[in-house]
Amino acid sequence: MRHLAALFAISVLLALAGCGPKHVPSTPPASGDGGVRFDPKTRPYTVLGKTYYPLQSASGYDEIGLASWYGADFHGRKTANGQTYNMYGVSAAHKTLPLGTRVRVTNLENDRTVVLTINDRGPFVNERILDLSYGAARKLGTVERGVAKVRVTSLTTEVVPTRLKDTPGRLYHVRVGAFAVRDNALRVHRQLLASGYSGANITVVDRDGQMLHIVQAGSFKTRDQAERVMEALKREFPTCYIIS
Repeated sequence: MRHLAALFAISVLLALAGCGPKHVPSTPPASGDGGVRFDPKTRPYTVLGKTYYPLQSASGYDEIGLASWYGADFHGRKTANGQTYNMYGVSAAHKTLPLGTRVRVTNLENDRTVVLTINDRGPFVNERILDLSYGAARKLGTVERGVAKVRVTSLTTEVVPTRLKDTPGRLYHVRVGAFAVRDNALRVHRQLLASGYSGANITVVDRDGQMLHIVQAGSFKTRDQAERVMEALKREFPTCYIIS
């Protein structure tokens, strides 16, 4: 895997600087798959010691969060699905949506929308859920601000088949959210406990100088167990996902 990029600097002359998300510029290798073949659209990948398991279907996906954008530092390089990144085109990176997913992105601050394809992985910074190409950011009016609140709605109904194999000793964690405000994390933690998730926990991490409170619904020995929990939580926590 290529190294993650450093935070982008603002380039006044070119006006091409993004808001500095850490990013995966090329297809990451599956980790510990024991020779199992995964569909390339949903293949697990590892970043900063954490393995992410993309959703097997984007059907019904609807998410609100922060979107950043990336530009010149990756222009002409390979994206996670093997395409050549064109910063002037319309595309985006997402941590867990299947590669190739078509989504509608709405800038909730000015109601502009754009339809694009997820062709890369990222961003891995704070609470950002989407990393827009420069071209997509221009259409949404987010270039100058760098980060904006958006809604991501899947237009894809395809169910992607895959084969999974559990690795002895590996635990699968269902992550519900990361909160800068501890009281918000405590509220979600209490909610999970009240719903019967006795293994729910909170861990604190320092991410780029910001203390985040990570809430997990629990840890499980098999991927199937973790997926059942994730699916049960999707209605209330649509952005929850599995890591190991």
